[in-house]
Amino acid sequence: MLTHPDHPATRRAPRPGARLATMATLAIVALLSTAVIARAQVGGTTDILTGTVTGTGGAPVNGATVTATSVETGISRSKTTNERGQYTLLFPDGGGQYRVTARYLGMAPQQVNVARIADEDRLVANFQMTAVATQLEAVVVEAARRPATTQDDRPTPGSTGRTLSGEQLSRLPIDPSDPNAIALLSPGVISVTGGDTAAAGFSVAGQSPDQNRVTLDGLGFEAGTVPQEAVRSTRVVTNTYDVARGQFTGGIVQTTTRGGTNDIAGSVNYNLRDPRLQWSDDSGEGFGQGFTQHQLSGGIGGPIARDRLFFFGSGQLRRRVNPLQTLTAADPLTLQRLGTAPDSARRFLDVLQGYGLPATVAAIPDDQLTDNYTA
Repeated sequence: MLTHPDHPATRRAPRPGARLATMATLAIVALLSTAVIARAQVGGTTDILTGTVTGTGGAPVNGATVTATSVETGISRSKTTNERGQYTLLFPDGGGQYRVTARYLGMAPQQVNVARIADEDRLVANFQMTAVATQLEAVVVEAARRPATTQDDRPTPGSTGRTLSGEQLSRLPIDPSDPNAIALLSPGVISVTGGDTAAAGFSVAGQSPDQNRVTLDGLGFEAGTVPQEAVRSTRVVTNTYDVARGQFTGGIVQTTTRGGTNDIAGSVNYNLRDPRLQWSDDSGEGFGQGFTQHQLSGGIGGPIARDRLFFFGSGQLRRRVNPLQTLTAADPLTLQRLGTAPDSARRFLDVLQGYGLPATVAAIPDDQLTDNYTA
């Protein structure tokens, strides 16, 4: 701005409205700055809640649960007292006001309110608890009776064995009604062939077959068979120290029979065994161990009075044809495997022929026929 020397420059006075606007702006900036500083101070504060929980007579309570809840944020934290009854809780940005509750089984719960008054960061809340009878909530336990047999059954301590259900036995290529055949499914069990004076059996760990025991529904069942449809489960134990079992030193075969239910049910089964469908080793084939067997079994059960009285009946017919064991049916290799010199067997047959004694008699059949009925 140009001025004339004879006319000096003049300054205009500020308007009152502009001055007021400037002052208001400065005041707002100052308030905002103060709020930010205050928030930063509160946000950086960590409250420490500590105290002691004592019981009757001032004894410290070990294991009491102390829970603190921030009034401002609603966040809760819990701690268990130590052997001195002391606890410590840390609350970052807790707000300074808390509800603290102490609980212990057998004592009345207590609650106190604590708040930060000045700049302290340690808040103390002590509890003096009194004994009181506590009513516990009901506990409902539900359990189902264990099935008679499961695939995951394990032997009892100190024993070895296995349990098979009737359904499992029906799918195996064995006779479910023969305890000796079922016993052979367990390790350490071998078959013992019967003869003219001894029945077939099984041996456990090399012991004699007469050291074994067979039971039916807990009772001794040393001879005979059970109809296939009547077998519910069979358990084989080859070694045990269980005092609940006894009267044997080899193995035990425990068979459980079926019972009736509320549903009428039954089944019929036919089984055929033929030498042309069987496989055996050379010694077995040499002595004609292959046999032919026809077996027909059936069973039916149902209710007499529902939920109270039931019935179950079963029966089985079996015809078995076994070739007789003779020296004339064995080849030299089979005789050697059985511990007999082929020359000695041939010499014996020649001696019989020299004296005119026949090695076989027409009146004696070549096969042994056995019929069996079980109900």
